[in-house]
Amino acid sequence: MKKIFLLIAVAAVSLTSCSDYLADNTNVNSPLEEALPPRLILPGAQSQAFRTQAINMNRLGSVMTNAWGGNIYQFTNPLQVEYSYNFDNNTYAAVWDGLYRSVNNFQKIIETPLENQGNFIAISKIMKAHYMQYIVDLYGDSPYFEAFKGQANLTPAYTDDAIIYKELVKELEEARALIQNPSSTAEGVATDVVFNGDMSKWLKLANTIELRILLRQSKLTDATTTNYLNSKYATLQALNNFVDADVLINPGYSSSNDAKQSPFFSSFVRDAAGATTNTTYTLFTSSKHFADVLNGETGGPTAGIVDPRRSRLWTLVAGKVVGTDQGQKPVPGQNNTSNPTSRFGVGLTNYVGANTAERTAAGSAKAGVLMLLSESKFLQAEAVQRGFLTTGIAQILFNEGIQASFTYLGANIGTYALQIEAAPGFGWSASTNKIQAILTQKWIALSGIHGIENYINYTRTGFPVIPGSINGFNLQPTRPKRLIYPLSEYNANSGNVPVLTSAQITTQGPFWYVP
Repeated sequence: MKKIFLLIAVAAVSLTSCSDYLADNTNVNSPLEEALPPRLILPGAQSQAFRTQAINMNRLGSVMTNAWGGNIYQFTNPLQVEYSYNFDNNTYAAVWDGLYRSVNNFQKIIETPLENQGNFIAISKIMKAHYMQYIVDLYGDSPYFEAFKGQANLTPAYTDDAIIYKELVKELEEARALIQNPSSTAEGVATDVVFNGDMSKWLKLANTIELRILLRQSKLTDATTTNYLNSKYATLQALNNFVDADVLINPGYSSSNDAKQSPFFSSFVRDAAGATTNTTYTLFTSSKHFADVLNGETGGPTAGIVDPRRSRLWTLVAGKVVGTDQGQKPVPGQNNTSNPTSRFGVGLTNYVGANTAERTAAGSAKAGVLMLLSESKFLQAEAVQRGFLTTGIAQILFNEGIQASFTYLGANIGTYALQIEAAPGFGWSASTNKIQAILTQKWIALSGIHGIENYINYTRTGFPVIPGSINGFNLQPTRPKRLIYPLSEYNANSGNVPVLTSAQITTQGPFWYVP
C-alpha cells in the first residue's frame, strides 16, 4: 500500500506544485486540479517538504555547526562557500524554493471546499507551522498573508517575522481544536505517510512544534512578548503532551528507482543501482572537531570519553572517526587512498546487508526523520531548566534525550552517561551552564539527521561552542545569522523583497535574535 501512496504523492505534487515557490503555474481553471481531494495531495506534500528538510536544511546545519567537513583529499577547497561565511542569493536557495512550494500544497488542503476534511486540515496546519517556522528562522520577514494565492497574487507583500510566528501558533491551536473536537463524519487519513492517520500523535507533534516556536524567543524580555509567551507556556503545561517517540516519514521508500529512494540515502550515499555516482558520498566526511569529540581525543572537551555513537554516525578508520578541519587545505601528493576519511555511518544510512544490492535496498528504504524523540526531550529539558515549564525534571529529560539518541542510532550507551558527568559542557553535573549541556548533546544527536536545528540553536544561544574555519578561510568575520533571499525571489518579487548583503547577515538575524 505504501508504494501506491508514493505514486499518488508524486502525481499529486506534479499537479499542485510549481516552478514558482509562491504561485501556482498550472491552469487555475483546470477541473482536474480543482477536484483533487486532500487525500491525494497530502502524501506528496509531506514527502516533498521532507526532501528539503533531509537534504538542503540538514546539510546547511550540519556543515555550519562544524559536524560535517569536506574531503580535501579528493576535492579542491570543498565547501568553500560555507567555510568562508560569504553567503549570497544563490546560497542554499533550494531551502526557500522547496519550502514555499511544499507549504503551498498544505495551504491547498487547508482551503479545501470539500466537507469532512478536518483531519487533513489539522495535519496540514501542523505541517505548515513546522516548515514556515524555518522560513522565519532562516530568512526573517517573508510573504505570508498574501502568499499561496497562485495567479491571484504573483508579487505578495512581506509580513513581519514576529507576526508570522504568532500566526503559526494560531495554526497549531486551530489544528489542536480540530483534533480534540473531531467531527463524527470526518474522513479518515489513510494516506498520511507520517502517523498513518493517528491524530493523537499529530496532537503531540503540534504541541512540541509550539514549544520549539516559544523557546526560540527565550531571549526576548519585553513585557508584551513575555506575557504572550507565559500564556502559551501555561497552555502547553496544562496539556503536558509532547512527542514521545521518533517521528518518522515513509511514503514507501525503496530502491526500485532513484526517485523512490529515501532522500538522505539518494542524495548523500548511493543511487538505486548501488553506485556512488553522486559525488556527495565522497565530498562529505566528519569535521575534525566533531571527530575529536566522538573519539574523546586528549586535549579536547571530552578527553578520554569515547562516544559509542561514533561508529553509528561515521565509519571508522583504524578504529576512529577521521575527519578534516573546516578550511583545511590539501597537501600536494596526498589523496583519499593514502589519507582515508570517515563516511556516513550505518545509523544514518542503514547501509547493511550481505552484498551491494541488499545494502542499497536497506538504505533506500530507510524512513526519514521529521523529529527525533531526543529533540522533543531536549526541548522539554530546556523549557524546564529556563523555568517556562514546571512539569518534569530537567536533568531527567536531558538524560532521556541522550538515551533516545543512542536508541535511534542503535548504539549501546554503556557507561557514557556516567563518564560525561565530569565533562563541562557535555554532562549535567559538570556544566555550570545547563543550557550549554542540553544544546551540546542535542548537537550530537541531531547532526546529520536534522542539522538545521543545531544551526538555529547556535544562532540563538551560541551553543554548542564550536571552532570556526581555519587558515583565514572565512571572508566574513562570523557565521551568518540567516540566509539571503534567493535570486528567484529578487527576480519575481523585486518590489517587495528586502535587499541584503553578505556582511549584513552576519549581524542581522530574525526577530528573536539577540546578540
